[in-house]
Amino acid sequence: MPNLPDPYEKCYPEFLNPHAIKRIALKDSAMVDVLRVESPSSLFVRPIDHIRDQLVYREPYPLTPAAKYDAGNYALAPIEDRVFGRCIIVRNIELLEACRVFFIDEAITANVSWKCLFEIDEEQRFHPWQVMHVTLGRMVSLTNEWTLEQRQQFLDVISKFPKFQITACQVDIEDPQKETERPSLLVNLYAVEEGQSVDEKVSIEEICSVSMDDVMVSIFPINLTEDPKLAELDKEQDNLEIILLEEFRRSLPHDWIHEESQDYVEEDTDWDIKTCHIAEWNESHLQKYLQEDGCFWGYVTTNVNFSPWEMHVTPIINQGDGANNEEWIFDQIQALKEKQLEFDDFYSVVKNQRPLEEEEIRVAFNYGRPYAMASVQHRKRDGAQWLRCEILEVMSNDVVAIRYVDQGFRGFEKLKNLHRLPVQHTVQPPFMIEIGKFFKDNSLAETEKEWSDYFWRDIVPTDVPIVVGPKLQFLETGKLLYEEIRNIGETENLLDQIPPLEENTENTDDLRTELDCEEENYESEESDDSLVYF
Repeated sequence: MPNLPDPYEKCYPEFLNPHAIKRIALKDSAMVDVLRVESPSSLFVRPIDHIRDQLVYREPYPLTPAAKYDAGNYALAPIEDRVFGRCIIVRNIELLEACRVFFIDEAITANVSWKCLFEIDEEQRFHPWQVMHVTLGRMVSLTNEWTLEQRQQFLDVISKFPKFQITACQVDIEDPQKETERPSLLVNLYAVEEGQSVDEKVSIEEICSVSMDDVMVSIFPINLTEDPKLAELDKEQDNLEIILLEEFRRSLPHDWIHEESQDYVEEDTDWDIKTCHIAEWNESHLQKYLQEDGCFWGYVTTNVNFSPWEMHVTPIINQGDGANNEEWIFDQIQALKEKQLEFDDFYSVVKNQRPLEEEEIRVAFNYGRPYAMASVQHRKRDGAQWLRCEILEVMSNDVVAIRYVDQGFRGFEKLKNLHRLPVQHTVQPPFMIEIGKFFKDNSLAETEKEWSDYFWRDIVPTDVPIVVGPKLQFLETGKLLYEEIRNIGETENLLDQIPPLEENTENTDDLRTELDCEEENYESEESDDSLVYF
């Protein structure tokens, strides 16, 4: 027999860690649930009087990113969506920026992104592993190692019983001079039928001795196999090609609540949704952008509605001829980016996050157009981005229809992601102006509108500023009506470049088919890039 370590020896250098979480000691017997079966030499069980439910963490709970990803370190990681549990890192997969972890209270092994590993506090280390790794000490395979067929036969035996009891093959004796940790426990395994008492238990080893091939059951422990190392806790995913990461194990939800919301005074008018209304665009706000001829310059946004009747323009103050030096244009765009970062920084502080209730939103509709700050997942970086929005409608299932005032598009958001907007964040007008062509004929046919929309994207430039005006008129909603749009330095109205529909009536059927295809492609692109991130 090879020179293997004595399973009763209490000193295991690999597990000597002053910050290690202890394991449950088995002094006599325990009723357990079998969680995971690999072979008679490797089972994971959990006492039926476990406290696992006290060792899972849901929001609000403060999470601090883990500092080390080395094997043997303990951390918190997601067991399921928005639920974290204790785990030990089995292997660091640097190529994928992920770790293979073993949940010490669940007996589950999984891949977890570094972004989802968090520090484990001292109080979380106090309670021992809730799972126990056990070995049937009196049962060995006559084939030197457990075959796939033997493993399946053993699993078939285990699956027939609802309850189990384990008893120690040898009672541990406390020795303060030695480490009492033990990676695996040598046990006898008994099964208890439903409705029967423990006194009527049956020996699993004895059942296996007659129902399994090539096994031997002895009176005393002879299964002196080497205890499992960390890297052996799970072997089926050593191949990088099959390593998978579930969606909820890739990053922390952007709206994870780290702390309870701070109390605030109901009469605090600086945060009152009934009075904190964003200053929508009007003549006075546009005044500083207007030139002597009554026109203004602006950049057209392409990832929202784009038609002569509805599009969004970021206005800029003309400080040059726009030909040789464009730095002044980029400075103004950068100022908007910095304003958005100001919002993000402000709401990243927990005390500034003040969630809205459905009832107060419904009441706010009686006082005008209600506004809020929405927490949304940032597409290009970790964490949340905080976007100002107008609440359009409170729908069922805690969903709210909103308009993102600075991005120009509409969408839906969970009610829990809407927060109060302080008065200082209402002074800045939306980053973009919604503009639309004057309607000269209210009976304009839908086909004619679609005809104009089809050509408009090819006519209006999006990489350089355009000139809007001079005839301009604001609606109460903040939308600006215009009559002319031109390229810088030109006099031709871009609206005049749309081909007349009357001259192309024979092509309307073909146009309808092409428009449908264009709309499908546009919606697909919009879903991939629906947010404008500053």
